[in-house]
Amino acid sequence: MKKSVIVFLMVLLLGACSSENEKVIFPTDNSTSLKPILQKQDSIHGYKGVMNEEDILVAIHINRFDRFNKTKIEKKITKQIEKQFPEKQVLVSGDKKIMWEVETIIEKKQKEEDLKKSIKKIKSLSKEET
Repeated sequence: MKKSVIVFLMVLLLGACSSENEKVIFPTDNSTSLKPILQKQDSIHGYKGVMNEEDILVAIHINRFDRFNKTKIEKKITKQIEKQFPEKQVLVSGDKKIMWEVETIIEKKQKEEDLKKSIKKIKSLSKEET
């Protein structure tokens, strides 16, 4: 009995420590038609994105077991976003370094000129291989 209570408390404690990933698009005024596309995806559990006049950049948190299909998921989401926004260049990535760069953009709340430079930098980062 005592062991089962301890196991139950451990599971409860570990479950409480897991955090929900953020779902943010910056700037928020342009994100109304992009959010439904990302929220329908079962294979991701969080995303952060940046939009400007020419580009859409989305970093996604892919579920643990769906990591094996990372490129398929990225392509699927990219196609859906390109269908919604045919005039913009779209980059969807499940890479952590892209996520960190997008987070810094959102934290700094950059102006339009700095945003273009940062998006260009992130695009070059996405082409790098480790």
